[in-house]
Amino acid sequence: MVKRRDLVGLMGGVMAAAALPLPRASAAEQRKVVFFLKNVSNPFYKAVHDGAEQSAKDGNIAISFAAPTKPDNIEEQIRLVEDWVTRKPDGMVFVPVDYKAMGPSAMKIKEAKIPLIIYNNKMTSIADTPFIGLDDEKIGYEASKHLFQALGGNGSVIHIDGVPGSITAQDRKRGFDRAMKEFPGIKLLASQPGNYLRLAAMQVFENLMQRFPKIDGVMAANDDMAVGIVESSRSAGRDTIKVVGVDCIADAAKAIKDGRMLGSIDTMPFSQGYLALRMMIELLNGTKLPPTIMLPVNFVDRSGIDPYLLPMNQHPIPDWNTVLKSQGTT
Repeated sequence: MVKRRDLVGLMGGVMAAAALPLPRASAAEQRKVVFFLKNVSNPFYKAVHDGAEQSAKDGNIAISFAAPTKPDNIEEQIRLVEDWVTRKPDGMVFVPVDYKAMGPSAMKIKEAKIPLIIYNNKMTSIADTPFIGLDDEKIGYEASKHLFQALGGNGSVIHIDGVPGSITAQDRKRGFDRAMKEFPGIKLLASQPGNYLRLAAMQVFENLMQRFPKIDGVMAANDDMAVGIVESSRSAGRDTIKVVGVDCIADAAKAIKDGRMLGSIDTMPFSQGYLALRMMIELLNGTKLPPTIMLPVNFVDRSGIDPYLLPMNQHPIPDWNTVLKSQGTT
């Protein structure tokens, strides 16, 4: 199990980035970058926003954020892309709400010759575009494996999926399925989508508790859903159900600290936001980038949760050069 302190070599500590400041442009030369979010309600994307904002301050970038008012809405994101393409920013940092449906929109950005970075959700249809994120199949596998181990390799479990069609949900489900094959004593009762939303997951799980009198564990594809599931199970007097999630958001960190959740995968949202914008800065500076930067997948339980209780602005700032070295890039 990797704890937060084991990431210090990669993350470089709070002051590492300050030791190697980026060249700062004058106000007249300040470059304009639009940074896309899937929504403004998910705590994951709030943390991504904060990381990108910090990176913009460090790099003297004029940053604008674009997000659908309705979470993960394809039509609205299409309109946002079209609007920003006409404005001709110096660069776009993009996450697709649907990696297939947003392919033509991403291609429009490329055709407009606007520098593009993709983060969090890889788009296989867009070639030669730098990407930063995590291996979602590994995320699903590691979270599920830790849950199954905590159950002693035996028990009945529920899988709460993300948004149907989302590449993250598909890959995390593949990881869950891989872990299931390694633990023949684990029985899957049901797998249903919670759309990455707390309230939706609560409603789904309340129905599942009525169907199944014995549930030993739950793997939720993100923490917002996991926290909702914990709240539902406790309200029903079934607080012995072990729950794992993904993202290490603040509410989940508190639940893990209190013993109400087993653990979560650190998807490093603040770092993803920070580094995705840093990649754009490097791209605009003419730096040759690796095609893909994959961040580490680490499961965090109660023994390592304390750093995640801190506000996001107190989290370590990623050191760019150390991140590159971790990818085999000098």
